[in-house]
Amino acid sequence: MKRYKFLISGCGSAGRHVAQVAAADGRGEIVGLVDPQPAQLDIMQEQYPDASTGHEYARLLRETQPDVVVAAGPDHLHADQTVMALEQGCHVLVEKPLATTVADAQRILDAEAESGQHVMTDQTMRYLHPWHEMALMAQSGEIGDVFFVQGDYIHDMWSHYSPEGKNHTPWRIDQQNPQNILLGGGCHPLDLILWTVESPVAEVYAYSNKLSIPVFPDDDCYIVILQFENGVTGKVFVTSGCSGHGMGEGMGGGFLAVYGTEGTLWKGQLFRRGHEPVPIEESSAHEVIGGHGWGRSVVDYLNLLDGKISNPIPARWGARIVSICEAALESIRTKRPQSPHWFE
Repeated sequence: MKRYKFLISGCGSAGRHVAQVAAADGRGEIVGLVDPQPAQLDIMQEQYPDASTGHEYARLLRETQPDVVVAAGPDHLHADQTVMALEQGCHVLVEKPLATTVADAQRILDAEAESGQHVMTDQTMRYLHPWHEMALMAQSGEIGDVFFVQGDYIHDMWSHYSPEGKNHTPWRIDQQNPQNILLGGGCHPLDLILWTVESPVAEVYAYSNKLSIPVFPDDDCYIVILQFENGVTGKVFVTSGCSGHGMGEGMGGGFLAVYGTEGTLWKGQLFRRGHEPVPIEESSAHEVIGGHGWGRSVVDYLNLLDGKISNPIPARWGARIVSICEAALESIRTKRPQSPHWFE
């Protein structure tokens, strides 16, 4: 069994869980840990005492000579760290979102092509029940022709944004580079929607506001309308300022709801006219790690490196999500529909 040396850049929950799965699999050896917060490094080093640690990414990348870099830090650093890793000959697993601009996404694609290494966008929610099964059912035609699809990211992020919150993450409210919740949260339903519909997005129209979380320096509520080239219409609702931990319990049934000519997939059930709703069975046991699908996505990434499978979520896929979000932000600015760049 081949082993891969991992450098984890960003020791928050995403980085910790990726490291956990890679090490437990047996193919991942954690050789380096990068984070600007000493407390985060201390937690991780207790688990991986032989790993080199520090806050200087470039130095750790050079000194540890990893096979794989996990870009799991602040969203705006993903592109620079991924490109640097590729230039050093590393494979990269990038936590969502792939990047924060279309230009940065293109830089990653160019560097990947030049390096010949593997970049995977770690969109973990597509591995979780029932959304995994719902997307596959829609793709197979089980509900006829899809005509409308929607997804929600409804999340109370107060504990992450507020300095008094138990999950406070300072970079999310950084005045220079705050997290954009449309990208950082809305990428979950967007990934599932694109995977389900399997058609380029032709046009995007969006609205947003900033009314619910004064401490957050950016908009905290978005609604995005999608028109696909194949005629399907979509909607994405994103809020990080609702009261209560409501993620996954929205009107759309969580991250995904799919409406077809012969049935509807909603809240983990299949609905057909004249029949009682049928719960959607889990197709295979996917271990849930930290509320996400890292238990399967990281294993898939290792299988990709071993040559067992093709890339399940290539960088161009993550780039499409970034492009849709950038088009939505431009639509909000101009109050006009926008056509996103479609990465082939």
